[in-house]
Amino acid sequence: MVPIPVWERPEVKTYDPEAKTDGPLPTELPETAQSSTNVSGRWWKTEHKATTRAQSGQKAPQQLDKAWKQREERRKRDEAIKKLERELKQEKEDEADRKKRINLERREKEAEKKRLAEMAARMSAKKLQRMKKRLGRSKKVNG
Repeated sequence: MVPIPVWERPEVKTYDPEAKTDGPLPTELPETAQSSTNVSGRWWKTEHKATTRAQSGQKAPQQLDKAWKQREERRKRDEAIKKLERELKQEKEDEADRKKRINLERREKEAEKKRLAEMAARMSAKKLQRMKKRLGRSKKVNG
């Protein structure tokens, strides 16, 4: 099969000015184009709007109140826990101080007892020596 030369092929129309096309004619602008104030009046550009977020900054007063109550409750609970911890810590420190004080007093008493015992031993030795001297004088046992 031999292809037909281009000059012998039937003419195919590519443009018909009378035929309606899918797009609007340049004179007929869409509704958005007439009301739109887009960049340089380009009607095919979409109108820019503020970004809408799923979670806006504004909350209902009930939500704010509920969130505040939850925070307040959590804060009170944390304060109670901290207070309890401080009390336990203080009790522990007091107990340690009491034990230290008892040990210190016991050591001081022992030291005082030892000092008095040494003093008594010295005094009794001197007294014994004096008594021997006196006894020897009176009975003439002194040599």
